[in-house]
Amino acid sequence: MLILKVIFVIFVVAVGIPCQIIDYRHRKMNAYQPGSGWSYYSRLKREGKWEGKFMMNSAYMALALVLSMAGLLAAHFYHHA
Repeated sequence: MLILKVIFVIFVVAVGIPCQIIDYRHRKMNAYQPGSGWSYYSRLKREGKWEGKFMMNSAYMALALVLSMAGLLAAHFYHHA
């Protein structure tokens, strides 16, 4: 469980901060309407832009980390029940 926490912190620092910087720059340019960031970065990824690829891949990695954390917590609680 500790190793997953360490991976989570490393992911947040290594990927979360650049994502915030990229998103700030695009919101500052009013590139997309509030609430439509996923479709905007998905379109950028399809167009081959590195920022779109980075944002979408980091979103998929974050979802995988959250699901793995939930699975490990469920297994931990099931084992101790």
